[in-house]
Amino acid sequence: MVIEIIQREIPTRGVGYIILRDCPEERLGEALGKGMEKLKRAGAQTVLATSLPEGEPLHAGPVGVWRLTHAHDIVAMERTLPAEKPGIKLNLRSPRRGQEETLYLTLTNKAFAQVPNAATQRPTDLRRQNHRYGLAYQGDTLVGTYELDLSEKNAELCSLAIDPALWRKGYGRALLRAVLESLGSKPPACTLTVASTNLPALALYQAEGFAQTGKVSDWYEVV
Repeated sequence: MVIEIIQREIPTRGVGYIILRDCPEERLGEALGKGMEKLKRAGAQTVLATSLPEGEPLHAGPVGVWRLTHAHDIVAMERTLPAEKPGIKLNLRSPRRGQEETLYLTLTNKAFAQVPNAATQRPTDLRRQNHRYGLAYQGDTLVGTYELDLSEKNAELCSLAIDPALWRKGYGRALLRAVLESLGSKPPACTLTVASTNLPALALYQAEGFAQTGKVSDWYEVV
């Protein structure tokens, strides 16, 4: 049995995470108790838990002295490339160290503030090998950011963020298409993961040709 306790998001979001691996049914309550004790002591206001492999063995309802409520699933999606042309012309470029990296982090974190299981981005997160980070401009206006993982055969869209002041104006679709267009047809497909409760993102990805390929994990709030 392995218990992974994640405290990283407590200072910024008040959320702690428990990931259980190969945990027998009879030890679930004990494992959750260890995680809850540590996370609550660290100041977590909300605790979310999942068990891996998928579907084993957490479930909604009482588990020992704890009660679990299903919060959301993380689903995997994929579409083939190349992609359609964007309707709104955006200029994509990598953020330069310093002020532009600060702009990237500020906009990304603002856009993902209420997104389930999103991680707060920090300067060190912009140094991942084989990742491409980008700013999207329309003229002189910064409208969004994105991150791609290019380490595998298929590209993975790790994040796509639009300035909240510009939501529902077509920029999300335009940025998604621009990012996919920038990949050309060298990777055969693009993948991503998204929370099942992030309905605007799900609707956008489905409308742009992404199909669900499976469930990565299911998450429960523990009280």
